[in-house]
Amino acid sequence: MSRASRVTLLGAVNEVTGSCTLVDTQDARVLVDLGLAQGVNQAGTRNLALPDIDLRWLDAVAVTHAHVDHCGRLPMLVPHGWRGPVFCSEPTADLLRLILPASARLQRTQLAEWTTRKERGIEVPDAPPPVLYGQPEVDALLDMLVPLRPDETASVGTMTIGLQSAGHILGASSVVLDTPSTRIVCSGDLGRRDAPPIPDPTPCPPCDAVVMECTKGGDVDAQSTEPVQGLRALLARAQLRGGPVIMPSFALGRTQQVLFALREIAGRGELPMSVYLDSALAARATAIHAHWPDGLHSEAAHGLDDPLHFDGLFMLRSRRASKRIDALGGPAVIMAGNGFGQGGPILRHLARWLPDPDATIALTGYCMPGTLVGHLETDPPFVLIDGKRVDVHATIDVLDCFGGHADGPALTQWATAQAADATIILNHGEAESRASLAAHLQAKGCTVCRPALGDPVEI
Repeated sequence: MSRASRVTLLGAVNEVTGSCTLVDTQDARVLVDLGLAQGVNQAGTRNLALPDIDLRWLDAVAVTHAHVDHCGRLPMLVPHGWRGPVFCSEPTADLLRLILPASARLQRTQLAEWTTRKERGIEVPDAPPPVLYGQPEVDALLDMLVPLRPDETASVGTMTIGLQSAGHILGASSVVLDTPSTRIVCSGDLGRRDAPPIPDPTPCPPCDAVVMECTKGGDVDAQSTEPVQGLRALLARAQLRGGPVIMPSFALGRTQQVLFALREIAGRGELPMSVYLDSALAARATAIHAHWPDGLHSEAAHGLDDPLHFDGLFMLRSRRASKRIDALGGPAVIMAGNGFGQGGPILRHLARWLPDPDATIALTGYCMPGTLVGHLETDPPFVLIDGKRVDVHATIDVLDCFGGHADGPALTQWATAQAADATIILNHGEAESRASLAAHLQAKGCTVCRPALGDPVEI
């Protein structure tokens, strides 16, 4: 009798980062994603170790998309001796060539900053930030990439690996794993519908099991307005205050959503201020979008040489250029990373403008609890930045019309349209969100599993 297929969650259990899933069939073992844990206590310590699997028997890796919580530990496979194919979409391959070297540089920078602060007697965490890998490991991993076209599959043993659009960000994919007897789908992060420049997710195909994200749980997005209208109203309010709009942004995903909306506003002649994108990484990621028009929403893909550029947009690609706008006067939009306020130029901009009542802090998507931006969402009287108190007098303006994740009804529809009889294994969501979506799916008659970390589910 043949051995059953098994799915084991090795990350992102009751949290929204660190995704990693092992799919083990009769003659193939595939790891789907190997991401960094972020924004949680001891994330750095947890990232130091790979999941507890025997790499000698790992046949392949499949990457859903280029966010570091899904790909950020991939280079750690290299010093452990693993060599094999790493499958992903073509746009994801281009983005990984950008994101993984940047991750290696960031780790070195964070260690250098920790060392400098410690030498100067400034309070720092007891443990230095980890350096998980360097450029040689990144280069070796990038050499293993096997990009797949949308209509292309690859074979590992008797398993066939294919990809379909998940929305969310450029190149994001759900991974479809077919064996002679079983089909297992790993959703990756699923995007909203009608959220250009990114296309809609393709519904889950008929399958035996689906590993599905549940970031939003069963919640319904209370979207009060569409993106262009909401952003235009925010800019009008900021213009009346007279100060800049400071927008924490991720290099990949939310930045491009906002830029596309700003482009439409500028095209109507209604953009009242200049826009500064203060992130070399975001600028390069944005440029990659123009190379893959077939991977964009129809509104963004046709008739535009560059769907994310407009007059009045300035890309800041160096620290010197970034510092030049510190003395900026009057209304402007400053988009800067990191999106959760855990590092990057956004910290300097927030320290500069949070005390100013004329400034606006625009929060445009999910704000992870426990992070600086998550704290700002509550409009606190002050925050701590680099250990220093910064009073909050700026207006905190929260837009609910941007975001990269499908809500509860959309997740339910994605899973049940063609795969209502599948076993649904929920991951990549806080415990409350996981339970909430499970209840919605069970009410539809679905079989739902919420396994603990490392507990295999037989299919």
